[in-house]
Amino acid sequence: MNPATGTGRLLIVGGALRSDNRPVYQAFIDSVPAAYPTVAIVPAASGRPAHYAKQFADDLRAFGFEGEVRILPIAVKDDPSTEAVDESQWRDGGQDQHLADSLQDVGGIWFVGGDQTRTTDTLLTAEGEDTPVLNAIRSQLSRGAVVGGTSAGAAIMSHTMIAAGDSLSALTLPAVTEYAGMESQESGQLLLRRGLGFLPVGIVDQHFDRKARLGRLVRALGHSAESFQQIGFGVDEDTALLVDLQGKTMEVLGAGNLVVADGRNARFTGTDDSGQGFAVKGIQISVLSAGDSLNWEDGKVTALGSQTLGSEAFGYRATQGSGIALANSRLDHLLGFSLLDNSEMRELRRYSFDDTSGRGVIFRFRQTDESRGYWRYGSGTKDQYSVVGVAMDIEPVTISVALGH
Repeated sequence: MNPATGTGRLLIVGGALRSDNRPVYQAFIDSVPAAYPTVAIVPAASGRPAHYAKQFADDLRAFGFEGEVRILPIAVKDDPSTEAVDESQWRDGGQDQHLADSLQDVGGIWFVGGDQTRTTDTLLTAEGEDTPVLNAIRSQLSRGAVVGGTSAGAAIMSHTMIAAGDSLSALTLPAVTEYAGMESQESGQLLLRRGLGFLPVGIVDQHFDRKARLGRLVRALGHSAESFQQIGFGVDEDTALLVDLQGKTMEVLGAGNLVVADGRNARFTGTDDSGQGFAVKGIQISVLSAGDSLNWEDGKVTALGSQTLGSEAFGYRATQGSGIALANSRLDHLLGFSLLDNSEMRELRRYSFDDTSGRGVIFRFRQTDESRGYWRYGSGTKDQYSVVGVAMDIEPVTISVALGH
């Protein structure tokens, strides 16, 4: 599959978007071209399609959007809040040519959260081809529109879509081909599906910080045979990537981070049929904060703040291990406070395991000569780190736990 092309923008939100997140909403509003002033909402992913479409429309209005907002009749679940309408009858809405033709004045398309497979099932045919509505959305994107989405609406953005799986299962168990339902997104084996491919490079994952999805994103990269898909973009909650398709850049907005996992020069071993545990050596990890940007073509990162190299604020031996008793559980904190802003550390090890089966993995984060850390104050006196080029390896381990008496 060839990368997509376009001249418009994408706004990829990692889920749990707060209604007061002005930078994200403002970025969407500002990206709607004056020539196409209408916004269309695709509620297909949601179990409450009318409710969440209306919520996004209300949030746009609260930030001053004055154009028309339409809710497209594309959904698979009935919304209990609308007695007069059965939204489950909108299952074939993506096939409606009249609806597709009506999108010619639309400059902003928004995909709500929920179950990403509902969106792909309604906008792709059984043969994997674009429906008329999806083809019209692509047309508007190529004319300069903005396509955005949150949670499930972020997952659909890449060619390869992560449909289900948690990190530990993805790293220690074979991938699956059958979808077991939304519960498998929280606890289950890795499932990859065809996405909508608005983003021409990489694989997107969302709810990245809260759901600890680094492992499953890296495992998904190991399934990708084409180099343009071997970059992972993990977006935290209440955080967005503003993507300029023509300039091939993305900027981080909002409260959290973007984690970039570059596997193009990594070595993946262990396949689902080999009997070996999955392992990878040489993934390059970067963690970008609000205001930072990345050019995915040349790999250039523009990070705000002052470099930590040579002026580290800390000098202590960080504990190697796992668990909630260790500080800096967030990746930006771990690689900032404990590694790149710490003159005593060149490697950090973290373990994850299932204490019933004993299956687990070790994550090794290594500071190399190419690694760079950046520090600045965020809001008030909140330390904010950006990290570029930390090497990461993942290896399988077997762990037993003995309780003391």
